[in-house]
Amino acid sequence: MPQSEHENTPTAVVVKVFGALRDEFGHSQRELSLPPPATLADAFSALAQDLPELVAKLEQGIADGYLNVLVNGRNARFLEGRETPLETGDTVAFLPPVGGG
Repeated sequence: MPQSEHENTPTAVVVKVFGALRDEFGHSQRELSLPPPATLADAFSALAQDLPELVAKLEQGIADGYLNVLVNGRNARFLEGRETPLETGDTVAFLPPVGGG
């Protein structure tokens, strides 16, 4: 059975990085084009091609519980983690905790 045109269309997602990590990211946001079916892990892989040091810091921050990853405003820890599916138009945000006093 041939694949439909939709199944071959890249998944376009927006990635945003906040806080001190934004300087290393170089932009407030970046669009990624991922092969379908796309997951959060695919977004990490695509970012690692251009920004391996930043991705290493992101992954360490997540492992240490310091950094939250939001997909459309929802914490990926409460979704499917790195296997959270992504669709065109989704936003992935890396958000460090905000301190105050």
